[in-house]
Amino acid sequence: MGTSYQTILASGGLAEIRTVLTDVDTEAYVTEVGERRWAVVPREDEESCYAEVDDLAQLITLRTREPAVTFNVFDSDVMTATLHVDGQEAHCYLSDRGWVSEYWDDDDNEVLAGFDGTIYPLDAPPPPGPSGADPAVFAPLGVGTVDIAALGAALRGEVPLDDAPRLFAECQHRAILDALRLDPCPLTRPFRDAHLGHVPAPVHVRPEGG
Repeated sequence: MGTSYQTILASGGLAEIRTVLTDVDTEAYVTEVGERRWAVVPREDEESCYAEVDDLAQLITLRTREPAVTFNVFDSDVMTATLHVDGQEAHCYLSDRGWVSEYWDDDDNEVLAGFDGTIYPLDAPPPPGPSGADPAVFAPLGVGTVDIAALGAALRGEVPLDDAPRLFAECQHRAILDALRLDPCPLTRPFRDAHLGHVPAPVHVRPEGG
């Protein structure tokens, strides 16, 4: 079984981020990953083991007035990175359009559903490869001198495999964060694993009465 998680890369002040988490009664770990850059890792739903991050990221951007990116890695196979600005989705990156699953629409027609929710006809599957792989979109979320060439290569999946049979999505995610000069560890672990020591010096924001 592969690795799955949902995390947020937020920019701005810690106080504003904590205020949002308190206001919406959400338990999360918040860890600094760069100057004014924070990993926000909310607790997953117990039944689905999934953390809703997009709505939370949009609320954070409204409070901080700075952009945020949500990451969703599924079973080590595929990932999305969605940029949110001023409370709205501004850009979506998908690591592999060719990752699809069979789905039946409301008229009981069999179709193909991409990981980003895009629907394709059964006889016209999408080509493999990423979409939205524009390093200029994500570079402002980095710190210092971002390696644009390395960032572009990571978004395209051009990451050394080290003799691995395939590129794992979490490894690609880590390469993206490395190119942004951010600490990748807190952003590549789910809330349920944060207590294992993978997250350095996190701020644990617990809802009232939690």
